[in-house]
Amino acid sequence: MSEDCDSGVCGADVPAVIGSVLTGTGLTIAQAVAALERGEEPPLTPVQRRIVEERALQTGSRECPSITPAKASTTR
Repeated sequence: MSEDCDSGVCGADVPAVIGSVLTGTGLTIAQAVAALERGEEPPLTPVQRRIVEERALQTGSRECPSITPAKASTTR
């Protein structure tokens, strides 16, 4: 991420997601949700993590301590 970019997404950056694949991780969004549910820490950028957490909430993710409605609501 560019240091002078406050929004977290800037023109010089690689897109966080292409289709359903999280760029640079080799994981789909669904695979990353499943990894978080298992307690794993996939190598996600902050933007990618917000995307994955939001998807988990939308799909009714099972027990996942790192994904809570209160935490996700602060990322919008």
